Amino acid sequence: MDAVNVLASATQLVSAMLTAVGALEQAAADFAEAPRRLQVLEDFVSDLGLLMQQSKQKHAHKMHAPQLERQLQSLGKLMDQLHANITKARRVLKKGKGKKGLARVVWSSVTGDPLMKYVQLIRDDLNWWLELQKLTESVGNVIASTAKSTPSLVRVKSEHGYPVSKKCSYVRELLINDGSHRVVLIVGLSGIGKSCLARQIASDPPGNFVDGAIELSFGRWCSRAACNGNRDEYHKRLVRKICKFLVQIGSMTVNEDVGKDLEDVCYLLQTALVGRSMLILLDDVWEQDIVDRFTNLYDNDCRYLVTTRDEAIYEIAEAEKVEISKDDIKEIGKDILLYHSLLTVEELPVYSSICIFHGY
Repeated sequence: MDAVNVLASATQLVSAMLTAVGALEQAAADFAEAPRRLQVLEDFVSDLGLLMQQSKQKHAHKMHAPQLERQLQSLGKLMDQLHANITKARRVLKKGKGKKGLARVVWSSVTGDPLMKYVQLIRDDLNWWLELQKLTESVGNVIASTAKSTPSLVRVKSEHGYPVSKKCSYVRELLINDGSHRVVLIVGLSGIGKSCLARQIASDPPGNFVDGAIELSFGRWCSRAACNGNRDEYHKRLVRKICKFLVQIGSMTVNEDVGKDLEDVCYLLQTALVGRSMLILLDDVWEQDIVDRFTNLYDNDCRYLVTTRDEAIYEIAEAEKVEISKDDIKEIGKDILLYHSLLTVEELPVYSSICIFHGY
């Protein structure tokens, strides 16, 4: 059972318990039938307890989520209240068990029908819990709706004057398409415009990325080669980069990265991205390990725009591959020149055509 279904299952059980309470109320006058009805309620409470225990065990790695924790806590409180009132109702039944006919009428008139009192308390507890869940869901939907229409502070700046090319549109389509891989890999020679293209796309991410877009640049500095093959040094550098990312999205303060190892930071990264839908630009990546550490994260709707000049990374199987060619550069270069010169195509001087032809 997924974590999101825990509450639904509990709600179904509680709704069924309300029906059982109604049956108990009808049987309250029959001291032979009432214990059986009460036992049905106790069985429901046991089922709730089992559901909660199984959920905590199965989703222990998700108990950091405040909403899930609060829901399970409220369910625990409901069970405590139900246990207490069912126990009291059973005591009432035990006291009235031997009374018959007129004696039972007199006993009920003196005690004020205490069994019905506890039946009502049980019903109130169940209704209260159900209403609380409905209210929480309604408030959550309102907040989610407001958040969806609010611009994200997490943004990527595009290069001034960089055009929206056909390649930009193509990559955007890949990011929107549900059937595409989570990684879009932009590859090309050094200085050919991979990062500019990626920033242009990330500066105006598709609407499905409700949490915005963010850029994290690595470079050769964050590679095993730059560390002379020293694994520990490479991990330290990677930790610094990931911590910078966590600071940018508000999941860590600037000085919190001191003393953390790579596995700890990756766990924080996993936690930080749960439930988020972001476009994450991993720029100038030199290690496939970096891409893997992000794409192995789960329970999120993030996608990754990766730029690299490394052919080894280009061999990643689980990625949509986009290569920037000289023809692409001719188109982009021409648009950039037109933008900055404020000229028309006909007004461009001869030398600019030569530059565009050679991809400059």
